[in-house]
Amino acid sequence: MNGRAVYFDQAATSYPKPPTVIQAVNQALIQFGGNPGHGGHRMAMRAAQQVFRTREEAARFFGAEPENVVFTASCTHALNIALKGIMEIKGGHLLASMYDHNASLRPAAALGLKGVCDVGFFPVYEGEPQKTVAAFKEMLRPDTRCVVCTHASNVTGAVLPIREIYEICKRAGVVFVLDAAQTAGVLPVTLQDADIICTAGHKSLLGIQGSGLMILRPGLKMSTLMEGGTGIRSLERDMPEDSPERFEAGTLGLPGIMALGAGIREVRRIGLQRIYTGEMAMAARFYNGLQHIPGVQVVNRGFKVGEYVPTISFCIGQQDSGTVSEQLSAHGFMLRGGYHCAGMIHDLLGTRSTGTVRFSCGRGTTPGQIDTLLKVVKKIAADG
Repeated sequence: MNGRAVYFDQAATSYPKPPTVIQAVNQALIQFGGNPGHGGHRMAMRAAQQVFRTREEAARFFGAEPENVVFTASCTHALNIALKGIMEIKGGHLLASMYDHNASLRPAAALGLKGVCDVGFFPVYEGEPQKTVAAFKEMLRPDTRCVVCTHASNVTGAVLPIREIYEICKRAGVVFVLDAAQTAGVLPVTLQDADIICTAGHKSLLGIQGSGLMILRPGLKMSTLMEGGTGIRSLERDMPEDSPERFEAGTLGLPGIMALGAGIREVRRIGLQRIYTGEMAMAARFYNGLQHIPGVQVVNRGFKVGEYVPTISFCIGQQDSGTVSEQLSAHGFMLRGGYHCAGMIHDLLGTRSTGTVRFSCGRGTTPGQIDTLLKVVKKIAADG
């Protein structure tokens, strides 16, 4: 990236990383080179201590116990473990929201194609939470065993009524899986909100790519997605029954785990409320500015604090969003154009033909950067 580049793609991955996160990666590679949990020698034990330290950090952050914190390679990995682990035991009916990312839509579809379960998708009415809840309740069946729902859309930033949905699931005895990739590190997320929380480590938790988390309510019975060495009970052919080892086959990614721990500590140091209000103020400046540019259509149905995270999608006429993104990049602004790996939401938004250009800001965004970006958008729109 050159000196002019301004990064507004935080919903994809956070950048730049805090110095403490970079330092944690270096420490993992230089000071803690052993295989955590696989061996009793000093280097392996020291690496295992660092893993447990992050497990404790994540447990505190999400209101869980350390043994119910599972390290994964990504949020997608976590969602695959959760959905397949639940449905392969329970069968029946799986329900997902149409605002979900392909990280949950595709595993759900795969389960349906393999005949493991029936799959349904409930619509989301952005800005009308009670209508969304009513649509969800209408699609709930007596044999529904699991519901998966994104906490906030990665396309428009709209926060879904997940607490109301979870209450309905609890009363019906249905496992609720929450995709918190867009909210963990921006909004409070705990096991009061879901039975299983899946999230990325490299987005607003400020860790690095290749890290994720699955947080489990105690007592859940799930099959395994993959099997292998865990460092314990090596003479047994079956995977351990207890979490987290049951779901952590193979060598853990120590650099990513230590970076995630450093990222969580940084989020705690700054404070969720300060992070959220600061980023929303900058996003609102951009949202309001777009309203005055002829030819620009904002696809968000609104942008109220508490109802959105700092992500905005827009279109310029019928221009292809990927082409607009390339033009913005030529002016030094990094925004993502396309469909954002969210297969169904574009049917609801009416953007299947063009996709959207997505703006997502982070800490360090300045009013001056927003104002300059708006001028560039206005120029692109005027040039047609």
